[in-house]
Amino acid sequence: MIRTILALAIAGGLSACAAQLPAPAPEPSIVYRDAAVAVPVGCVVDRPAPVVPLRERIAPAEWRTRAPGAKVQAIAAQAGRRMNHQTRTDASMSGCTDR
Repeated sequence: MIRTILALAIAGGLSACAAQLPAPAPEPSIVYRDAAVAVPVGCVVDRPAPVVPLRERIAPAEWRTRAPGAKVQAIAAQAGRRMNHQTRTDASMSGCTDR
C-alpha cells in the first residue's frame, strides 16, 4: 500500500511538472512558389542594319553637283537615320549583357 501511495505521489508530481513545460514550437511550413526572375542572356536578337555613310551612298562627283540646300537636306536626313538607328539598336539590345 505504501508502494501504491508512493507511486501515485511520484506520478502526480511528474504530471504537475509536465503540465508546466512549454508546448513545442510548430515546425515551419515550406511553401514553394514560382518567381519570375530576369536571366541575362547573350545578344541573339535581330540588330538593325547599320546606316550606310553618306560618302558611300553618294559618289563624289554627284555630291559636287548638288546645290548647297540639297547637301544640307542630305546631311540632315543622314543624321536622322543615325539617331533612329541608335534608338532602334538601344531598344533591341536593352536586355543584353554582352554589348
